[in-house]
Amino acid sequence: MGILEGKRILVTGVITDSSIAYHVARLCQEQGATVVLTGYGRLSLVQRIAQRLPDTPPVLELDVTSEEDLASLADRIREHVDGIDGIVHSIGFTPQEALGGNFLNTKWEDVATALHTSAFSLKSLTAAVLPLMKDGGSVVAMDFDNSVSYPIYDWMASPSPA
Repeated sequence: MGILEGKRILVTGVITDSSIAYHVARLCQEQGATVVLTGYGRLSLVQRIAQRLPDTPPVLELDVTSEEDLASLADRIREHVDGIDGIVHSIGFTPQEALGGNFLNTKWEDVATALHTSAFSLKSLTAAVLPLMKDGGSVVAMDFDNSVSYPIYDWMASPSPA
């Protein structure tokens, strides 16, 4: 029996079997949790990677910037589990125009896309799933290492304060 026995965990951001989200999903299953994954865009890739987990979880399509996807998420999750005990937010995206050393020339629209997808989506995802967390739960957000500067990532990474 694992520490997550009987828990239901929603994991976002699994793209490859080397992603942090993949290993979180694997560990959750190994500790007894039922896992539901979300994916966007390359859904068939996420479904293929999901088959490498100890138990193949359901994969739901979710664009965290889509009000329609978020509004239907709880009902789509209910098709697989009767509630959620935890959420793992491991989503990040930035348009190419907001990367690569172009910080001062990046247009607001590209920055807004990056912030909406990578940061504001934590709030949106949590609000969408909250009705399934009747007995409370946990929300975990992955963070990029901000102990050093990654100049090529521009809007996605900055150095920590001195």
